Amino acid sequence: MNLSWHDKHVKMYDQQIAKKIAGYDLLYDLTNHFISKHHQPIQKMLIIGAGGGQELYSFSAVLPNCCFTAVDSSEPMLARAKERMEQIGNHVEYVLSNWQDYEGTTQFDAASCLLVLNFIEGIEQKTQFLKKIYDSLKPGAVLFIATMMNDDEYFMKLHLSAWKNYMLQQKVANEHATKFEETYEKSYHLLREGELISLLSSCGFTSVGHYFQSFLLAGYICIKGDSNTHQ
Repeated sequence: MNLSWHDKHVKMYDQQIAKKIAGYDLLYDLTNHFISKHHQPIQKMLIIGAGGGQELYSFSAVLPNCCFTAVDSSEPMLARAKERMEQIGNHVEYVLSNWQDYEGTTQFDAASCLLVLNFIEGIEQKTQFLKKIYDSLKPGAVLFIATMMNDDEYFMKLHLSAWKNYMLQQKVANEHATKFEETYEKSYHLLREGELISLLSSCGFTSVGHYFQSFLLAGYICIKGDSNTHQ
């Protein structure tokens, strides 16, 4: 959020993002609860945008024996993830790469893509991005995705005004909160909920459910279906 993923201040990301997103920790807590209740064992999990280490740190608490593949295009952010995981002990493969350029062949039981899709331009690129995730998952696997969303003009303005108010309450500098409000639609490549669900369905996900909302940030759980998905 108005932060260079390659600058020297990347270690401040943990504190900054939690102040700017209401319920940031709750997003990970809720995701953990869904992970723990997934109908299939999760032995291999893909994390797209793993830099910073929040997903690894959070998910390892409920998946202590899982092998994680952590993909991120920012070397400083990936280094921060490694630093946070030093004392945890999970097996993690760190991959410095854009997801679009990732060449792994592993089939995963689960994947997360939190606060990444909104940086991917255009419907075609988003479709290719999501289809690649789908193809990397086993039948019955689960994807957790959270992204900044679009809305009607009135509600967009209302959300952004309230969001700015939240940031100011969290002691975010007025200039940063104001810039976020004024540049939101230009800073992110946004979809409406119907568009996102349609894209996910077109890629092959058979079940998509909304499980998190914070102002214009929404989280969805998506299942790559098979004959035993809901048994």
